[in-house]
Amino acid sequence: MSRMTAEPGVRFGIANGLLVAALLTASVARLDAPAMEVVAVAAAGVVAVGLSTTMTAGLGVIAWAWFTGFVENDFGQLTLAHDDLRRLAVFVLVTPAVAAVARRCPR
Repeated sequence: MSRMTAEPGVRFGIANGLLVAALLTASVARLDAPAMEVVAVAAAGVVAVGLSTTMTAGLGVIAWAWFTGFVENDFGQLTLAHDDLRRLAVFVLVTPAVAAVARRCPR
């Protein structure tokens, strides 16, 4: 790993870019909302491997924002209805769990 990509902030930025790429790919594939929700949280967890727990949870919040703003709602509008808050909790809790499982997978 190069010195630049060893920096946590750079890796966090790369993880965000990969998350957006995964969501765009799911959109092009015309997945429905529940499938895109799974893609979003799984992608956030997988690309967060190697990040701190705080950054991983933050990536879960970002994945929730992308999903809620562009899949559940239109034009990036974020809402905090009961279902949105439940989804936020799921994203924040499941993203680090997926990252932990992915970390343990053999390469």
